Amino acid sequence: MHMSKKYRYALAFILSTLPAIALAQTKDLNYLTQKITGYLNQALVLMMSLAVVLFVWYVIKYYIKPNDERAQAGSYVMYSLIGFFVVLSVWGLVNVLIRTFGLENNAPTLQTINGLF
Repeated sequence: MHMSKKYRYALAFILSTLPAIALAQTKDLNYLTQKITGYLNQALVLMMSLAVVLFVWYVIKYYIKPNDERAQAGSYVMYSLIGFFVVLSVWGLVNVLIRTFGLENNAPTLQTINGLF
């Protein structure tokens, strides 16, 4: 039986997450949400770092390349600035909402949910 690459990758991903699922049974919902939030924050920082590096690359390219390629680099710089503004605005808005409603580290635990029913 021949499996395509995407099925192999999916199988490898599922098999690699099985230990995490088994270990997650001993943790509560608060721990799980904090872990997921931590990973998402790290991914956001990584993406913003990559965006800054690409922005600097296209600014340098704008000043080095000849005029015909300069327009393309200039458009990348403009779209990068718009992207920075959008991402940082959403990030700031989420933080304002979190602080306004007092949601810092107050994720419900499994015991709290079971106590309601």
